[in-house]
Amino acid sequence: MLDISVKQMKYAVEIAHCASINQAAQRLYVTQSSLSKSMKELEIVLGYAVFQRGAAGTTVTEEGREFLQTAEKIVYQMELLERQTRLRKEQRASIKISIPRATYITYAFTKFFQRIQNMDEIQINFSETNSKEAVDNILYRGFHFGIIRYPDILEKSSLQMLQQKKLLFRQIWTFDYMLLVSQSSELASRTEIHPSDLKGYTELLHGDVSDAYLPEHEEVSDREQQGKRIYLYERGSQFDFLSNVPTTYMWVSPLPEAVLKQHELVQIPCPDNRYQYHDILIYHEDYPFTGYGEKFYNILLRTKDDIEKSLNRAKH
Repeated sequence: MLDISVKQMKYAVEIAHCASINQAAQRLYVTQSSLSKSMKELEIVLGYAVFQRGAAGTTVTEEGREFLQTAEKIVYQMELLERQTRLRKEQRASIKISIPRATYITYAFTKFFQRIQNMDEIQINFSETNSKEAVDNILYRGFHFGIIRYPDILEKSSLQMLQQKKLLFRQIWTFDYMLLVSQSSELASRTEIHPSDLKGYTELLHGDVSDAYLPEHEEVSDREQQGKRIYLYERGSQFDFLSNVPTTYMWVSPLPEAVLKQHELVQIPCPDNRYQYHDILIYHEDYPFTGYGEKFYNILLRTKDDIEKSLNRAKH
């Protein structure tokens, strides 16, 4: 069996078209020496010269002409296959991503989906889970991306964990938790909130946010262990409680204005927050951060910027 690569055939076809190794090297973006070496190796495998080199340039030999007829057909078919594969990839969106239970992230993803919804084929795995699962999904379940959240006190240990697992990251947002309540809540008119203001109210929490990869830490909502609490395991349930039970509240990352209006909610800052939180997008070092992942990331950043602008307007 002849040990000839498609690349060598492509090189030979280009030399024949140009009738010059120098011009072919320029069009192929390779050095003249490496092109000449590749052709010598090809001719050794074939057992005859494909080209005759002389003062008048590079011409094709009789034996080489027969080889080039076959090589040109193979190169054409391979280039056709590459174009078809590239076109199919452009017409297909395949994304697997894990995120924390954060409304602004889901909101950004719906904006992203609106951009790709007319594609011929779409395969999306969208998992709302904790940071441990987000990491495991990338390492063991073929997910492309994940978003994890940690408080600033755990930034060093969190980033060390990612480095150990060969995961790269991009910053999304550093923020303070906001208090989320119904517009009909007695707290809704406050410009800021303090833990003592929440006595008698019922706190909503996500019940499965523990992260085995990160050291245990005290959440913002853990200031008062006593009181009323409801643990939720579906993010959508929080809006049902908040909208229909004015005495409930929840600590959340800032929400888009459109979501607040849709569910008739109010978010209130808390000057007593002890931690800032970080959301970062993670991916494996072997996975190129391009295409749909980058498009979603850019939409996510624009969503974050819009929320920050609305928060700044609310202050003035």
